[in-house]
Amino acid sequence: MIERYFSQAKVLIRLRSGSVGPYLPRFVSALEQRRFSRDTIRRYIRGADSLCRWLDGQGVAVVEANQGHVERYVRQHTRLPDIHYAQGRLCKAALSVPCIATVLREQGILSGSAPVSNADAWLARFDNHLMRVHGLAPESRHHYLRYARRLIQSLQMSEPDWTALNAQQIRDFICCEASKRKTGSCRLVIAAIRAFLRFLAAEGVVPPNLHRAVPVVREWRHASLPQHISTEELERVLQICRLPMAGCSRDACIILMMARLGMRAGEVRQLNLNDVDWIEGEIHVRAGKSRRERTLPLLDEVGKALGVYLREERPESAERSVFLTLYPPYRPLAYSATISRISRRIFEEAGVQGPRLGAHRLRHTVATHMVRRGSSFKEAADVLGHTSLKSTAIYAKLDERSLQKVALPWPGGVE
Repeated sequence: MIERYFSQAKVLIRLRSGSVGPYLPRFVSALEQRRFSRDTIRRYIRGADSLCRWLDGQGVAVVEANQGHVERYVRQHTRLPDIHYAQGRLCKAALSVPCIATVLREQGILSGSAPVSNADAWLARFDNHLMRVHGLAPESRHHYLRYARRLIQSLQMSEPDWTALNAQQIRDFICCEASKRKTGSCRLVIAAIRAFLRFLAAEGVVPPNLHRAVPVVREWRHASLPQHISTEELERVLQICRLPMAGCSRDACIILMMARLGMRAGEVRQLNLNDVDWIEGEIHVRAGKSRRERTLPLLDEVGKALGVYLREERPESAERSVFLTLYPPYRPLAYSATISRISRRIFEEAGVQGPRLGAHRLRHTVATHMVRRGSSFKEAADVLGHTSLKSTAIYAKLDERSLQKVALPWPGGVE
């Protein structure tokens, strides 16, 4: 079966001689049933062979390998430098490993899961607590669990001993994490550790007020300006979206929804076919980060782009998500980071430069332009889905015309 993907005799011999060789027919058949492209199947075959040879080197039989071994294999890959990721990004080979492992596991080639340690059990309970009690989205829970795991690792114990956890260890951990980040990026670390300590207190394993040991990273609310792009830059971005380029209708539609309607990347990713009301000309945005549903107008420009994508480019699929992956198997976009990558690519093509370019830059731009054109904070908050006008008030700093009316003369200035 693998002869359909590799023709060189030495490559075939190498693949068949590896520990994954006897399982390749089942593995390839599963990939074909998922309708992966030929190039993807070739890459996954090589990836499976590389994974199994690494397991051989570790003295682990393929059928005995579990999720813990797969995670160690991913971690041993060198990360590539990337300005958008503090630790660098994984190479393409490492990014393919989770999907490869899933297919191998479904075929009974890999073991189901790693032995659960005491730390993993606590993290699983914390994850369930975040979902059941706080209703956090999967991406938010992923970040909270990541920092909780780092805290446990910083204790340098094979098994966490909560009775030994003290305020000094917590402060040292927060200060260490804060030293690697900008002030604004520290908020997630602080929120995650506080939530974890409150959870442990609710479980009765740490004192009730231990979360107060988490230090506050001072950030002045109005010390910075919301990052946005100018009207000229926005027009260049929209002009790229209007160009009739084959295979790009999906990306153009995503950009238009954020640039014209101020939608978050997560809201665009979760958009369902049933959320678009073509008769009434409305888009129903589900409750997301702000836990607030809202209805936005289906603008003519957005509606036309969405219609082109749905009629001409969206692959046939039983999935109800509006936006699917470009290559088979066609699935909903898994992460909001995918939309941010699309945004950065469009920005680069439009010649827009600046730090931290991403999907949220378009949302800031919509709010800034609304306020500058005279829209009230209430109107901007309704469009953006803010639950508090305090969130919208940050854009008042960019309304230069209104600020000029209330600005006082500079002391000692020209009379």
